Amino acid sequence: MATGQLKDGSDSLRWDLLENQLPSGERLTVRLAMPRRRSDLFIGIDSSDKRHVLVEIPAGEPSELSERTSRGIGVQTIEMKVDGGQLRTFVNVACLEPQGYAALDVIVAEIADALDKGASIGRVALVQNVLAKWRRFWSGVSQGLLSREEQLGLFGELWFLSRWLSPSIGLSNAVGMWRGPFGARHDFEARMIGIEVKTSGRNDGAHQINGLEQLEQPAGGSLLLMSIAVRDEASATDCLPDIIEYIRQSLTEDYNALSRFDSCLYAAGYMDDVAREYAKLKFRVRAEALYRVEEGFPRLVPSSLKAPLSSGIDSVAYELNLSGADAWRLATTAEAAKSLLRDFYPAE
Repeated sequence: MATGQLKDGSDSLRWDLLENQLPSGERLTVRLAMPRRRSDLFIGIDSSDKRHVLVEIPAGEPSELSERTSRGIGVQTIEMKVDGGQLRTFVNVACLEPQGYAALDVIVAEIADALDKGASIGRVALVQNVLAKWRRFWSGVSQGLLSREEQLGLFGELWFLSRWLSPSIGLSNAVGMWRGPFGARHDFEARMIGIEVKTSGRNDGAHQINGLEQLEQPAGGSLLLMSIAVRDEASATDCLPDIIEYIRQSLTEDYNALSRFDSCLYAAGYMDDVAREYAKLKFRVRAEALYRVEEGFPRLVPSSLKAPLSSGIDSVAYELNLSGADAWRLATTAEAAKSLLRDFYPAE
């Protein structure tokens, strides 16, 4: 049985306050994750400085869950007294590796969102459903080189992050929106806004769209599409390791954002020990444009089909050529998009 020492605070995930007072033995130092929103969702830290998320299971609700440990994460149900109160039951998600900390923060937000929506399934199933979306991250990523297409995609996301989004909302906020490496529907997400980044190395600049949901707006929100066309050039000055180093240097004073950024790179499959190989692929950005995706935009979404996909068809992919999408183009330079992106970003 664990016991907890409750620390008060604001709605931000203040892991730093917990780290100032490590517990002893099997105790956890815990605090409400989002005290203004939930009284049943906690974050905690143990004597080994490992981070935990704890979701309270209401009395009378099934709590059976055998302990499950995979690479980087452990999930179990525990009983705990908070500040010496009554014994309470929690689903405890323990993050076992520091490179998973940024992903854990996103998981806390997703669990809170599911709880706010009043999910009818039990708390154990709710947590398991959220974690299932992150299976690729927790199972680890390939240690091999990223393919050329994967390098293109990662370069495009980092180009947009550093050259377009950061000047509008700040680099830390931009890093906080980066969700693509964690398997989110859109590459950048915040409340009521999704941004999909597509990078093409083709002469015609066409993009591969994977699935019917990739260009579907968030429920009740807006979707933007960033189109980037690049060319491989030996004389070009931009490459994946250089843009990564630029972002890291810009985040040296913000440990939390830097940690999240490195976690995103890890989830994307990028490894520093092969950076020299990645530096051989030089890019020149030859065209870039930001579009608003809405009714009439050239795309396929579930509502485009008169009937559901036939049995045996698992997915749909198609090519998108934006030559006929001028009506939805918002900006062709980062400067022109600066105030627009700032307006889309949700106010605190």
